[in-house]
Amino acid sequence: MTRTLAPADAVRVTVHPGEDVLLRPGARLGELRADLAALTRRPELRHAPLSVDGERLADDRVVGERPLLPGAVIRAERPGAPEAPPPAGPLTGAGSPWLVARVTGSDAGTVTGAPGLLAALRAWGRKGGRSVVRRSGGPATWLTPRADAADRGVPWLYPLLPVVASLGLAAALRQPLLAAFSLLSLVVAVPQLRQARRRGAAPPAAPGRPGPLPGPAALLAYAHAALHVSPGAWATARQAWAVTSPGVAQPTGPLDMAPGPGAHLLTAPHDDPWERLLHDGTVAVLGPPDAARAVARALVARLAVRGARVLLRGHAPGWSWVRWLPPGGPLVLVTDGPAGPADAAPRPGPADAASRPGLVVSVGTVPAGCRAVVRVLDARRVRITGPDGATRTVPLVGVGADWAEHLARLLAGAARLGRTPLAPGDGLPVVVPLAVVHGLPRTPDPSALARRWAGAHGWAVPLGVGADGTTVRLDLVRDGPHLLVAGTTGSGKSELLQTLVLGLALTRPPADLALLLVDFKGGASLGACSGLPHVVGQVTDLDPGLAGRALAGLRAELRRRERILAAHGVPDVAALPRGTLPRLVVVIDEFRALSDDLPEFLPALLRAAAQGRSLGVHLVLATQRPGGAVGPDLRANVSARVALRVTDPLESRDVLDDPVAAHLPATFPGRAVLRLGSAPPVVLQCAHAGAAVPPEMPLVRRAPAGAGRPLAGPDDPGRHTVGGSRTAPGAIAPDSATLVVDTARQAAATLGQGPSDPPWLPALPRRATVADLPPRSRRDRHGLVVALGDDPDHQRRTTVVWDPADGHLAVLGRARSGRTTALVTVALAALDRGWTVHAVTRDAAGLAALRDRPGYGGTHEPDDAGGLAKMLSGGSPDSAGAARTLVVVDGAEEVRGALPAAALRSGAAFALSADGPSVGGLAARVGPRLVLLGTDRAADVVLGAPVPLAGTGGPPGRAAWCGRAGPVLCQVLEPLTGPPVSRRSRSPTSPRPRTAS
Repeated sequence: MTRTLAPADAVRVTVHPGEDVLLRPGARLGELRADLAALTRRPELRHAPLSVDGERLADDRVVGERPLLPGAVIRAERPGAPEAPPPAGPLTGAGSPWLVARVTGSDAGTVTGAPGLLAALRAWGRKGGRSVVRRSGGPATWLTPRADAADRGVPWLYPLLPVVASLGLAAALRQPLLAAFSLLSLVVAVPQLRQARRRGAAPPAAPGRPGPLPGPAALLAYAHAALHVSPGAWATARQAWAVTSPGVAQPTGPLDMAPGPGAHLLTAPHDDPWERLLHDGTVAVLGPPDAARAVARALVARLAVRGARVLLRGHAPGWSWVRWLPPGGPLVLVTDGPAGPADAAPRPGPADAASRPGLVVSVGTVPAGCRAVVRVLDARRVRITGPDGATRTVPLVGVGADWAEHLARLLAGAARLGRTPLAPGDGLPVVVPLAVVHGLPRTPDPSALARRWAGAHGWAVPLGVGADGTTVRLDLVRDGPHLLVAGTTGSGKSELLQTLVLGLALTRPPADLALLLVDFKGGASLGACSGLPHVVGQVTDLDPGLAGRALAGLRAELRRRERILAAHGVPDVAALPRGTLPRLVVVIDEFRALSDDLPEFLPALLRAAAQGRSLGVHLVLATQRPGGAVGPDLRANVSARVALRVTDPLESRDVLDDPVAAHLPATFPGRAVLRLGSAPPVVLQCAHAGAAVPPEMPLVRRAPAGAGRPLAGPDDPGRHTVGGSRTAPGAIAPDSATLVVDTARQAAATLGQGPSDPPWLPALPRRATVADLPPRSRRDRHGLVVALGDDPDHQRRTTVVWDPADGHLAVLGRARSGRTTALVTVALAALDRGWTVHAVTRDAAGLAALRDRPGYGGTHEPDDAGGLAKMLSGGSPDSAGAARTLVVVDGAEEVRGALPAAALRSGAAFALSADGPSVGGLAARVGPRLVLLGTDRAADVVLGAPVPLAGTGGPPGRAAWCGRAGPVLCQVLEPLTGPPVSRRSRSPTSPRPRTAS
């Protein structure tokens, strides 16, 4: 039976004599009295003793627990009066050793208990129509599998037949040798006879054995037992069905649920004429109205026990009982009487698995195309015309309206307890709102969430709901430390990740939890989760450079956590005082794409997987196909696995060691299988973060008067409420994810908590100045500052310095990449240190910032040979051996012919720009290189950029510094034409002090 899980389905009960109300589950009876009295206008309900089925109720009884279950009838009694016996119904004396059940007639299905065989026979004689007498072992035995002839062993005659045949042939043919074969047959028959004796074989019609009730009586007996037996008796019955289930297919995996009590009601014998009517889509019942409705009720009751939901079209009497049937399951449409304005065609919602009725039962008319017809001939007989045209006259089997209502009330209460005869593969809801599994109100309170954070102790997060109705939880700390999620497109993989992320945010505050979201599906798969105060950063495939630095920063984060644990002298992050070091959960959506684009960073993930448990780092890896992407080294550290629908059983085995995920239905996104270590797989329906939060439920409200009709107009249950509120008409309910994010942000603000520092530095600014540089180091004093460097492996910024002692500088880049600006920056740094600077260029305007600076020797044309010679004659080393003259050459290709061969050995330092790696033929004479990057990876490699940094450019001045210490990604400083800026003053783009070198 598929269904939509409501946050707490309202419990529909009847206040005697006939007022149906909806009660809030979980509320105590004492809390409801005032609202119940006000709604029903019965003041005595405030103080009078209340009872259900003859049992007095204390005010601490909880709605939704026995006996305040759906279908209950609450009666007000006089104070001081003795407890009244349970009201009589169609089943009396359930605990009697003998039962008398009516099998045929318009009121079939009634069951009466008798203390002995003679009393049962007298009751049998008084009942009209055809009745049967059965011995009973009590309601608990009505749930256990009934014994078939196949279970009673082999009849005595069958093993002896070969012996008799051998002796007969020996006598007829006068061949004594044939008699020897009888001895061999006897040897074979002895084990079979012993087995039959051990099983207590008996004739099928042995008197006095408890036997099953036939017809509608079996439905009523099952529903009564399902509601009233103890949990232990129900568990025993389920175990009995799991061990031996005659006539019911045994389960082959976790999707095929073990047949439970009542499974024999899901099917019927092949020769049952009534069962054949239910599989043709439409059945018409004709004849006298009362008798026809009784027959139609019996057909619908059979389907109701199997989990069908019934929708009524028409206003004929005798169908009000369908309002008690549990929601969900295949749709059965009943048409009886003239249609009214409220009888619209069925419009299943988005959570319904079926888009149209599975069966239409028409009373009094034959719909077009209907082939299955039941015609009532008289009070005892009906003529059945099957879909194949065959006609058969059988006894009339119908049920009364009171009988049907009693059955429906029993089914409603049993369904609340999770006791239904589920067919294999059913039992999971179609949609599970996130608010349901977390118990969120419609309007979450930030202060309540803050209190919840303060009292949090574990890390268990609800993922969804299992087939038995219980919440399925995952604890990353206990069950992890890592999680692998697999599922094909459209299976609900991203929804599951949102559910996990939001669940973690509801469980722990930002001081205890840091979330890093890596989304390689365009950046939108995790929805509103990026707004959580726990999120320290989000990485997408739209910025591959950021993805690389994030994973590089992850290596540095692991080292930082190791140092913190060593400083506190503890082996595990769980031993640290709370709030010292938050657990870091790295959620990667589409791990295969990440591994394909950035294979060089997989070692960082392998180290995180190996050390994550002690360091408090948890990986959640989601991919469509883990084969090939998640290697054995990484898989060895992942013990928690979730598989949504996959396309191949081999892929399911790769994740779960079980092919079950390949058989998940494609029509139910979010259906998944969870396996923790070597535990058996658990099938669940994942919570849906995008589902709207259901409206807040009042304590008491009037139940709709319609029977199985869509709620609209005056029958809207939210129209008459007490103690609650409802959504205004036309209002759009916010989804759970948005509410959780907004509430978490407010709760974190009240606690003064925010996101922790990300495990990587922010990306380099698009523009950098001297103010963005970290404090000076010793090396800065011996060179010229060129750029702001990035060192993500150590989570720090650096200063890129050119020391002329390392060789001449080459600035390489394409047009408009910032070559001239880089030369100006270097020249200004030299002038600030008192150097003499000369420039060689055809475009003097590009170097205009140097014109009025002290120490600038002027600009020379490349063709001015005399000027170049005079310029070079002034360069000489100072007393410390460092060059005091800088020659800036903008366009080395144009100067090559005019520059003397000995110029680069004259003692002056040269900074040359070029548009190619040959540096105008001077490549062999330069040392460090500053390669200005673009977005074309191949073009950057041709210029000489290191492969890992190629293609990571974009803004002018983004470059790769290639010096003695290895390549460094950097941003060239913008030249400042004013007075020097103190490096103590920080711009908004300055790094945090802890990241400075």
